[in-house]
Amino acid sequence: MEIRIHKVRQKVSGCLRTLSGADQFCAIRSYLATAAKNSINFSDSLTKLAEGYPAAV
Repeated sequence: MEIRIHKVRQKVSGCLRTLSGADQFCAIRSYLATAAKNSINFSDSLTKLAEGYPAAV
């Protein structure tokens, strides 16, 4: 399930110490999960997002 990955990450690396960091991680994870479900390459989707042109997912 998508929601558990942040808990695992928190336990393993000590990340997500702030609510802001957790929100950012969840937003990116959700974006990549949607891209994967629509067969869009991760690297391409993140590059386009950074350029201001999010992939049509």
